[in-house]
Amino acid sequence: MGEAKHNRRRKLAFLRKHPYCCFCGGATPATTVDHVPSRQMFSLKRRPKGLEVPACNACNQATRQYEQVAAMLGRIYPDGPTHADRDEVGKIMHAVDRNAPGLIEEMMPSIRQEHRFMRSKPSLPKDVAGVFNCGGPLLNRSIQSFGAKLGLALYYATTDGLIVPLEGGVAVQWYSNFAAATEGIPDSIFQLLGPPKTLTQGKWGVGEQFSYAFAIAENAKMAAYFATFRGSFAVVSWVCQDASGFDVVDDIVVHRPGQVLNC
Repeated sequence: MGEAKHNRRRKLAFLRKHPYCCFCGGATPATTVDHVPSRQMFSLKRRPKGLEVPACNACNQATRQYEQVAAMLGRIYPDGPTHADRDEVGKIMHAVDRNAPGLIEEMMPSIRQEHRFMRSKPSLPKDVAGVFNCGGPLLNRSIQSFGAKLGLALYYATTDGLIVPLEGGVAVQWYSNFAAATEGIPDSIFQLLGPPKTLTQGKWGVGEQFSYAFAIAENAKMAAYFATFRGSFAVVSWVCQDASGFDVVDDIVVHRPGQVLNC
């Protein structure tokens, strides 16, 4: 009971300091503390403190499916070092199969993709055993939504509590490890960014599981975030307080605060 009471007090203190959901444009009271990325992204759900942001219950609950898909993708490669890790990934995959019907089937590669993988194998890490189809609409929608939520959360955390307003938005690009190895990630992205960071607690860090780097404009009206999840995939989240700034880019999906759940 003592620990539960302490956790309630800590939550209430956090919400007093951070009273509004950082995903709704600043208009909705926060009622929960959201961990971004979620615990399931980390081995045995062991996650250092940090990147805890205020959320309303709707945003916290409704994005769980996207976060589950991202956790599955992020933990597919490399294989976990222990039986417990691998069992945990298996449970996540079963949950995705139950909660997002058709997504795992969608990820099965075509014969053409398998042939391309075999041709590219000499340039890939030696422990890569196979390939997935990462171009399907179900997976893309999930990672786009996950990347939008990640961008809003990182913006809040790195700007001392600024919330992207309703007229703002997030544009997301993401790269599978295969795409990064064969096509590359544009150097122009890395030229913008500061040094990589991760979650740490004392001497414990999880940089091999999750890292992020960012750049914020002087007026904080724009920001860029680059996050990697093990050796599996990377997400670039471009955040802008005025979404009309994305109009100069063709064929880009802009996720708006308050609508991230319906990406």
